Amino acid sequence: MGPQHLSLVQLICLLVAISTLPRAGALLCYEATSSLFRAVSFHNWRWLLLRSMVCKLAEGCEETLVLIETGTRRGVVGFKGCSPASSHPQQVSYLVSPPGLSIASYSRVCRTYLCNNLTSLNPFIKLKANTLKAAAVSSHSCPTCVGVHSQDCLPSFVTVDSCPSNAPKCYSSTLNFKAGFLNTTFLLMGCAREQAKLLAHFYQIGSISVTEVLNIVEKAQIAGAEPSSQGPAWGILLGLLLAFRN
Repeated sequence: MGPQHLSLVQLICLLVAISTLPRAGALLCYEATSSLFRAVSFHNWRWLLLRSMVCKLAEGCEETLVLIETGTRRGVVGFKGCSPASSHPQQVSYLVSPPGLSIASYSRVCRTYLCNNLTSLNPFIKLKANTLKAAAVSSHSCPTCVGVHSQDCLPSFVTVDSCPSNAPKCYSSTLNFKAGFLNTTFLLMGCAREQAKLLAHFYQIGSISVTEVLNIVEKAQIAGAEPSSQGPAWGILLGLLLAFRN
């Protein structure tokens, strides 16, 4: 039987397949993003791993996940992909600890085939289990929400929650998280220890760049200055909504 020659189509397919193979010494890592602010459950949330990418030489596989909690609301923002950072085991900690609203992060950089394979919120479950319970409730209350302003934080979805005694200040900011294909902007409102930037010292969380802009509350304070049966928190909410419209 004589030699068989590849057709032009077969040759092109072979060259494409070869070009997608990992280069010697280069890693194959999962590529994924997450941005969810509604119906986030510790036991039901899953990070789908549907895509992979070939990294540059000496790059590792990164996975960074941020959990935001305010009142009974939760949001999850995450990034998976290649990273030039040094390898490190999983690091789980609070960037902003409770009581009041809290922000926790999980990050890991590894250097084996598809090793950035976290799919659940289990690291945060363990972190919360080792956290002190909420303090006594104060007489102060604040609008509470986390999510996209035009979707998850419409007025009908915002609640007013009582604040812990050691987190009595009303906080509101617009946050932007960006990394690779991840680019999400969301509103965060709730009870905090002070009216100041919560992530002032965290411009980067893993590969995720963070921008935090405090929302102007002067109008809210004026709106809430008059006596009202609904309390000052409703004035704060009204002022924030007016600020977004201007």
